[in-house]
Amino acid sequence: MSPKNTNQYTFLYDTFEWFVPNNFNIANACCHRWAQSPHEARQAAIYFEDQVGQLTSLSYGQLSEKVNKLANGFIRMGIHPQDRIAIALQHSAETAITILAAITVGAVAVPLKAGFTSPEYDKRLVDIAPRIVIVDKYTIAPVTHAIDHNPALRQSLKQLIGIHTEDERVIPWRTLLARQPSEFSVIPASPDAPAIMFYDDSSDSLRATVVTHKALIGTLPGFVSSQNWFPKKSDIFYTTYDWSTQLGLLGGLLPTLYFGRTMVGCPSGRTIPRLFTLLEHYPVSNILASGKELQRIRDYQEPLDSFELEVRCITCPDEDNSPELATWVQERFGFALNSVCLPFGFSYVVGESAEKWESKLGSMGRAIPGHKVTILDEQGQPVPTGKVGFLCVNRENHPEDFDPSIALQFWAQGHLHEVAPLAQNWYNTGIRASQDSDGYFWRDNTITFPTA
Repeated sequence: MSPKNTNQYTFLYDTFEWFVPNNFNIANACCHRWAQSPHEARQAAIYFEDQVGQLTSLSYGQLSEKVNKLANGFIRMGIHPQDRIAIALQHSAETAITILAAITVGAVAVPLKAGFTSPEYDKRLVDIAPRIVIVDKYTIAPVTHAIDHNPALRQSLKQLIGIHTEDERVIPWRTLLARQPSEFSVIPASPDAPAIMFYDDSSDSLRATVVTHKALIGTLPGFVSSQNWFPKKSDIFYTTYDWSTQLGLLGGLLPTLYFGRTMVGCPSGRTIPRLFTLLEHYPVSNILASGKELQRIRDYQEPLDSFELEVRCITCPDEDNSPELATWVQERFGFALNSVCLPFGFSYVVGESAEKWESKLGSMGRAIPGHKVTILDEQGQPVPTGKVGFLCVNRENHPEDFDPSIALQFWAQGHLHEVAPLAQNWYNTGIRASQDSDGYFWRDNTITFPTA
């Protein structure tokens, strides 16, 4: 437990209420509103270093300008609100620009993993019928192969845009942006309108979760609390997750930009000294990291004491965390490792906040303020304390106070479908867990209740 812990959980949880405005566009909240202020427009939004260390540096003004240019390009290509735009890019600053541009015009951004085979792209592209696909030199071959061998795709697709590609069928990214004006009026959006669709890469299912604009609001309490009350002072954020994934985008990039702070990124697999150089140089204060990446740092044999880091908080998905890893973070960095649970189709619903409430080593944490969480059996009935069931989230935090984080729709077979609750207003995360008498949740595979 952190010495800063002030045990405020009960107060924070009991007094929390959601506020969702009638009009809310993620791209405006995370990008364009900051560019409207001369002071904020000069603030750094993104630092991204590629594989060879080449830096892309974007202030909020520069980010908004690039997003606006691409948005104008989308409109001239005939994009309408709720059209799907597929984004098959390696982890890059362009990933952020493209997603924000799609959302700016009211379209639905569909990030696709940059490692799929042609058949894997084919299945997903046929399912979403995108009007535009953005590719780079790593993804152009499998994507174009899928398009060439599928008449249905060729019929729905209006245009291919390529970054660092050479193909006569592809409009070069730089050429497109150079031709567009830098001003654009953000398309107003209902908070309930779809903004992003994610496929679960860990599953063969062609079922995409549909993220609405208001889902970003639903992410903020867990993001803020698990990062020990981000933002403070000059906080700078880094995550080991690709910005095209749910964890990297909803769990890191978008909340950071929402608060007008700086996001640092780089491709995965850097050597530990190069990674520490990046963390020191920018300098990073807050991190969302996979357990695998933390383990890689822990196992590094050479001394790292010469690096002067300013990291004040690290969070890790609870399924990756372990008592051994948490103990190492406490000893190595001098603060507690916060566990977080971001189920697919939800946001931060359970987690730890070392500065605000007590932790139990090995647990998933407690329900994040704003989220009503319990354990139900397969029939939707409550299970006894300490017994294993399904971790479920209620649509209402309090009566008539609706939780905006829950994905209530999914996309499959070319259409939107409603997600069926397990019981009235209770939505199943699919995670097997139990809850102890103090309100802490424990994953099924790591249930070891403390004796005291």
